[in-house]
Amino acid sequence: MPYCIENKITIIAYSSLAQGLLTGKFGSGHKFDPQDNRAKNKLFQGENFERDQIALEKLHPIAERHNCTLAQLALAWLIAQPQSGAIAGARHPEQATANAQAASVQLSPKDLHQIDAIGRIVTDHLDDSPVMWHW
Repeated sequence: MPYCIENKITIIAYSSLAQGLLTGKFGSGHKFDPQDNRAKNKLFQGENFERDQIALEKLHPIAERHNCTLAQLALAWLIAQPQSGAIAGARHPEQATANAQAASVQLSPKDLHQIDAIGRIVTDHLDDSPVMWHW
């Protein structure tokens, strides 16, 4: 990201909600159908998934403070990053509307710092591979 900022390159984030993980709807113990791509995604497996749940629990109070969903909080954080935009998928019109409402969530520098720190609960433990799936 620093390279992109320095060279004025816009970042368009793919899978902004981490295949639905950042919505908070997949709780501890959730099992995906083996045909679902998420069944093989590192974020949805083992200790990574346990850390995800810890991070999501810590994000809840921030979302509540801003009267928004976890998904809206994640999107608001992303679009608050320098030169960044988001691609947010939706399966239903209501999800698309809710995703768009993330643009009205105003995060303070303190909020952004706190969310960054919470995210590191997960990201600091991921390996260096850019591939998120175990095929």
